[in-house]
Amino acid sequence: MLNRREFLEAGISAGVGLAIASKRGAVHAGATDDALNVALIGAGAQGRALMQTALLIPALRFAAVCDIWRYSRNAARNYLSTYKQEAAEYADYQEMLATEKGLHAAIVATPDFLHAEQSIACLKAGLHVYCEKPMSTSLESARSMVRAAKETAKLLQIGYQRRSNPRYQHVESVLLRKARLAGRLTHVSGEWNHGVKDDVGWPKKFAMRDEELKRYGYDDMHALRNWRAYKRYSLGRFADFGAQQADAVNWFLGTVPKSVLAGGGIDYYKNHEWPDTVMAILNYETAEGPVRALLSVRTTTAGGGEMTFEHFMGTEGSIKISEKPKWTKVFREPHARPWDEWVRQGYLASKEAAAKKPATSEEEHVRETGVVVPYELPVALHKPLHQPHLENFFDAVRGRMKLTCPGEEAFRAEVVIHKVNQALDAKKLLVFEPSEFQV
Repeated sequence: MLNRREFLEAGISAGVGLAIASKRGAVHAGATDDALNVALIGAGAQGRALMQTALLIPALRFAAVCDIWRYSRNAARNYLSTYKQEAAEYADYQEMLATEKGLHAAIVATPDFLHAEQSIACLKAGLHVYCEKPMSTSLESARSMVRAAKETAKLLQIGYQRRSNPRYQHVESVLLRKARLAGRLTHVSGEWNHGVKDDVGWPKKFAMRDEELKRYGYDDMHALRNWRAYKRYSLGRFADFGAQQADAVNWFLGTVPKSVLAGGGIDYYKNHEWPDTVMAILNYETAEGPVRALLSVRTTTAGGGEMTFEHFMGTEGSIKISEKPKWTKVFREPHARPWDEWVRQGYLASKEAAAKKPATSEEEHVRETGVVVPYELPVALHKPLHQPHLENFFDAVRGRMKLTCPGEEAFRAEVVIHKVNQALDAKKLLVFEPSEFQV
């Protein structure tokens, strides 16, 4: 169903055609002469979330919005109007690229099966591209995206936003690499839990005709609005949620997995094609020894409150990191040397009273080694989760820094996603070939 807030947000205007002549509005407050003209391709929920976050970055102007559904285009247009920006509207991205000549970059947030086609077209048109993950529903198309970026000398950032999150960067570069708080890493546990949700609806008044939808590859409005459930349009729930975790594990371990065993199924959503539950065991070989990673995606339970985290466990300690601070904790193993030094240096935050809490008689009775006191991260993020990744992209466009997740790096996670799906079908252990990771 479409809730009232979504309906009002769209503010539908019946007289709007498929394309509207471009009228450049006022630039975002704080813009300078180096303001960038940006196109949004895909103005659905995720695309609008990226647009809304990007508008918090100075010197960005949304010059064009493209979406096949007028309702979504109008929702984006109405939000842009609050920033005194007017964007040309298009249903066809090819028409947009042919018409708009002053664009610098594009944000691609369409369904998975369109990412490669649209990103490559933008790159060849001379635009830098920020594309949502996953890159494509086929690995060869994902490879083509990386090659197109190299051939055109344009930037391709993929939306694995943990790469730009300062909290994740602190864990990877300081706690794991510099301080080695976890000791030798041996296991990783990742969870992403979402509660049961009804299929997404739409206001019947603004439904597209089936013949029009078929021109864009959709059978009907239900397919358009619930594309993530179908194999023709998406890579499934592991690509939706587990992909971020697979990328984080590759990144933190500094390598790619050797094999994968996966299980799951359509346990609840009988009208969907992709499993609603996926559990993948990834086996890594690092310089210090093997690491086993269990990544679980569940879309039928919130697991205690829309819980999502990656827990990196080692011989000296473990680090449970999440984009949500309440799920983030750092734990010292009882036999490990004290971490007072790291607290003094600002690597960790700890409450003195909690650190001295004694074990209770019940804990001693069950032979606990002692109370494990969680430490906190001293790094906070007071921005929307996507903002650092978008800031990194636009700073890279301006030549101020390097991308944190360029296409060739993101491709490593893409290989894992595809292999997990293959392992689900094969129902057996599958081995990664080194050639699979080559672009």
